Amino acid sequence: MAGRRTVGLGLFTGQRPPGVATPPYRDAVLLARAAETAGFDAFWVSEHHGMPDGYLPSPLVLLGALAAATDRLLLGSGVALAPLHHPLRLAEDAAVLDHLSGGRLVLGLGLGYAEHEYAAFSVDPTRRGALMSDLVPFLRRAWTGEAFDWDGPAYAGRDLRVTPAPLRDGVPVWLGGYAPAALQRARDLADGYLLGRADAAILDRVLPVFAEPVGRPFTIAVNALILLTDDPADADAARRGYAATQAAYEAMQAGGIAHAGIVAPDPDAPVTAGSVDRYFQAVGPAEAVAARLRELLDRLPAWADAHLVLRVLFPEPDVRRQADRVARLGRDVLPELR
Repeated sequence: MAGRRTVGLGLFTGQRPPGVATPPYRDAVLLARAAETAGFDAFWVSEHHGMPDGYLPSPLVLLGALAAATDRLLLGSGVALAPLHHPLRLAEDAAVLDHLSGGRLVLGLGLGYAEHEYAAFSVDPTRRGALMSDLVPFLRRAWTGEAFDWDGPAYAGRDLRVTPAPLRDGVPVWLGGYAPAALQRARDLADGYLLGRADAAILDRVLPVFAEPVGRPFTIAVNALILLTDDPADADAARRGYAATQAAYEAMQAGGIAHAGIVAPDPDAPVTAGSVDRYFQAVGPAEAVAARLRELLDRLPAWADAHLVLRVLFPEPDVRRQADRVARLGRDVLPELR
């Protein structure tokens, strides 16, 4: 039997657009409501720390606000940086959020890669794989609501109890990562695998690991950067916003984060299609974007549930423009993916 197909919206990062004074965290409420109205199945937020542009450091706090503002959407962390979270606190926060949302949390977890974040939280990055491998079974045990002891790399304690237990029988945990060990960890421990970027070369490397069923309900989720070009003004705004996001990511990957700031694109400087479109997995009018996304979905293993995260939210000063973009996707693209 073929798995289900669902579509989420993301990634909301809360980054301050160039020329804007404060991070636009409150915009997430308007955008999540727009996503629910447009027919999306999920809304995804991300996490990074110490970023001069205010990149969201507390994804579960923001998801708590979205739980109160929406009724149907799954609410996902894409991803929470697991080694930086205290395991017991993470178990408790996820359980409370599951209650607040009526059982709509998807806890996406990743290892992270930014050196300044590990240093800030006094975490040894060489232990991050062992921490994650211990954390997932710890969370599952904690979410039973029963007293337990634990002695592992992620946490050690006696007579522990997490209350309340989640509303459901545990919270779905999806794991990210590209390394062979991360892929195997997802197969062995998780309820799903969350791929951060749906480039063809990455899919070629990752998907063979999931050719065979894992023997339990499982979701394979992929993030796809998309750019609608049938509204030139909106396409220009999206390109500018994505350029700001990419500048931040490249600074982190190069280990160049400094509290003096990231060199962001000049908001008045032209952003050419050639400079950013190569990062997108689908570019064009709605019909062409939908066709490309159907091809992407068809690549995913038929045995698993497939979840596609459309990445169209970038650091842009006009949230209404972004909400209009979400509505267009709901009208012109989502029906073609189901």
